[in-house]
Amino acid sequence: MKKYRYLVTFCLLFPLLDFVNLESLQNKLLSRRKRYLTFPEGASVSAAACMTAQLWVNPRGIFTESIAWGLAYDLPNDTKSLSSFLGPKFLAKRRHRRDLYGKMETLMESMGYNGRTCILRTVCEASQRFLPKEDNLLDHILKLIFNYPSERILASEPDEHRIYHFAGQMGREQRDCTEIFNCPFSLIDVALGRYSDYLQ
Repeated sequence: MKKYRYLVTFCLLFPLLDFVNLESLQNKLLSRRKRYLTFPEGASVSAAACMTAQLWVNPRGIFTESIAWGLAYDLPNDTKSLSSFLGPKFLAKRRHRRDLYGKMETLMESMGYNGRTCILRTVCEASQRFLPKEDNLLDHILKLIFNYPSERILASEPDEHRIYHFAGQMGREQRDCTEIFNCPFSLIDVALGRYSDYLQ
């Protein structure tokens, strides 16, 4: 019974304590940092309304008429307000490539190859082989993936960025990538199908 008495007393007094706390908060000046809602560039909201009316039915089918209205509204964006949080674009590119390269290295290591040296060789070769205007779509995709940004490495960047940057720099200096990075094959040649003659 004593247990319930304490519970009832607590339930009666708790709202009073909360009311006293609320009184003290109402006299205090509250402040909040400015917040932003920023949409990506090119984002839009679209809505569509469709109306279908049945015209007639015959043994071969049903004929209907449809009317559709579409509305697209471009969302406002001001990505300049986020630039201090996101940093330069090349930092984001390096970060995304580092994550992708790490996954590719793990995959290659599971097949028995040294994944890091093979990816470094590929980054080196990509800096040499792909022209500013690519011949085809596959060349363009491979260039996007393996052409490492050449901007100067910042002191705050991780060491992995320096390693990939070094590989790209060796390629831009026209060094022999196969000597520097000991990988038995070229990932670019595999992707372009240049090893397919050996399989036949």
